[in-house]
Amino acid sequence: MLTQPFIEKLLADSVVKIEFDVRHCLRSRLNKNKCSHCLDVCQSDALELQAKQTTFNAEKCTSCLQCAAVCPNDAFVHPMDLDLLMQVLSEQEVVLLSCEKGIHDYNHIIIPCIGILSGPILAAMNSVAKSNCFIDISCCTECANSYCLEILHENMQHLIDRMRGKGKIRLSYLSEKEPGLVAGEKTEKRKFLRVVRKTIINIGKEAVSFQLPDSGKTKDPHRKDLNKNSAALQLALSTMAEKRIYERDVLLSYFFSVIADEQCDCCPSCTGMCPTGALKRKKENGHKFLTFTSANCSGCGLCVDFCRKSSLTLKSGISEDPNNTQLIARHP
Repeated sequence: MLTQPFIEKLLADSVVKIEFDVRHCLRSRLNKNKCSHCLDVCQSDALELQAKQTTFNAEKCTSCLQCAAVCPNDAFVHPMDLDLLMQVLSEQEVVLLSCEKGIHDYNHIIIPCIGILSGPILAAMNSVAKSNCFIDISCCTECANSYCLEILHENMQHLIDRMRGKGKIRLSYLSEKEPGLVAGEKTEKRKFLRVVRKTIINIGKEAVSFQLPDSGKTKDPHRKDLNKNSAALQLALSTMAEKRIYERDVLLSYFFSVIADEQCDCCPSCTGMCPTGALKRKKENGHKFLTFTSANCSGCGLCVDFCRKSSLTLKSGISEDPNNTQLIARHP
């Protein structure tokens, strides 16, 4: 349980700083890689493609965190601790999630920008939330990063589509304005979440507010770690209530699987290129084996790109425990 002294300790300088570690960029790991996730979402011209390599201009960056949300290999340093966010959601009855420009009169968690709320993160939040989580968008339309509202809408709509009306959506908007994503949007674009009451539930003296801090972790470029979206999904699976079976299925839909065809000779190429250690190779009794663990896969696709025989296929969604290691190829 979070104590008040601990929360007060978390109150800190809230200047958002994004750093680009080119060593983790997929294009740097493999020259022919064509990953463009960050380039596609950046609307401040802070990211450019030069000689097949991604470059970052910090002076142009508006800290929307879209790049950090979509990068499969955490090339953009994440400015907050997602583990703590999941912990608060699982413990507090009502949580208000807002950026610094939002409403700060209630129980709230300050995040740098709603742009960090990727599809997997939203699914994880919805699965672990003890009760209600309200996302404050009251100031978003007037912000330089207002385009994040449209992306938030898309991510939430994908979540709702995956729920198929069977599970419960615990994430809602909090806005002081007329319901809607942005002024002039059509009614159908408002369906994914109702704008909740203008005054959030009074939670009394136990109300707390704090800035989610940096996790303090630095990533070794040679170490094979999970990306943060994958880590959040796994944390949600391990902490969510057992009865939330539909939410579990939704979480599994954000994982990935790799399939090898009969041409695979279990060479070391894909295992050496995999940045997270999802693919493993071993020798035993004169045979070579290739195994895959979905829990470790970020879906980056480097293994597919690097496979000289084009034997590997990457697919979205799994139906079983992502920690189960599967034998996907054997040679001879």
